[in-house]
Amino acid sequence: MTTESTDLLPEAWRDAELPDLPAPGGGVGEVVEEFARTIYGRTPDGGRLAEVVLQSRDEGVFGGAGDRLRHRAVIACPLGDLELDTPLHLPADVRPARVIVALNFAGNDQTIEKWPYAKVMDAGYAVLTVDYQQIEPDDPDSRGVRALFTTAEPWGAVAAWAWGLSRCLDIATKIPGLTTDGAIALGHSRLGKAALWAGAQDERFAIVISNESGSGGAALHKRIYGETVEAITRQFPHWFTPGFQRYAGHEERLPIDQHELLALIAPRPLYVASAAGDQWADPRGEFLAAKGADPVYRLLGTDGLGVGDMPAVDHPVGGTIAYHVRSGEHDLTRYDWEQYVRFADRHFKR
Repeated sequence: MTTESTDLLPEAWRDAELPDLPAPGGGVGEVVEEFARTIYGRTPDGGRLAEVVLQSRDEGVFGGAGDRLRHRAVIACPLGDLELDTPLHLPADVRPARVIVALNFAGNDQTIEKWPYAKVMDAGYAVLTVDYQQIEPDDPDSRGVRALFTTAEPWGAVAAWAWGLSRCLDIATKIPGLTTDGAIALGHSRLGKAALWAGAQDERFAIVISNESGSGGAALHKRIYGETVEAITRQFPHWFTPGFQRYAGHEERLPIDQHELLALIAPRPLYVASAAGDQWADPRGEFLAAKGADPVYRLLGTDGLGVGDMPAVDHPVGGTIAYHVRSGEHDLTRYDWEQYVRFADRHFKR
């Protein structure tokens, strides 16, 4: 860690004992299966895109940066249909436009105030979003899409949201002006966990971005720092398969850790980001997981992370794996979006 970041990050982070990081092992299918069995639950087959209907189109929004479209999409599931309201911001001067798929917390209309759509469209990217609770309510006593499947094994809400990201990509294939070649999965917090799990399973996502995804996302469980398995499974049991609770207080028994999840995305570009004021998500654990995935990226012929030490705050680093720790608290900010657009531009050689 550099002197600057040592000065800015909390004292406890500098002294925390770090675990050994074994290189990921086993075949890709075996590792995916282990994450499904141990943490997220197995996503069932099924969920066919039945209909995509344009509901409205506002042209020239944000001073002419692009158009805002709303579609109604219907996903046919084994036990019923799931309907989604899918806003899309489409850049004015790029056809077809690559699409960033990102579930949101605030609601579809509220993202217009929170996300820098104009800047992203000016860079030539479209953004398709869905309120994550349209897919699966964030409530241990409620069911969304998970109630529309018959499964022998339970799957958690994170897996349901990951399933939803892939269905959003299906929707994008039916919208004129978009290309899913070079599609990007982006998620913040619990939706960052979903973006990583979606990217590990769905290779159509050419770039995967995890913003402060923490425990069950990019942070290493075996550091036992910040939000532990005990803490997250007690407060949010519905996010994961029930068997994950067995590792509460026994992280050392986990057969996998999150650097292996990141390695499943190789050799596709991966961005992991943290915030200095978000101790709960363990920024150092997120950086070390990215570092732990580096050998797999290099084995597959990319430049990987390319650094050995955690960078200073607000100094992005990396190659095919990128990382930054931003000043501030737990949030998806304009600064974060700017780094992600630059990262995509670099890998698409724009």
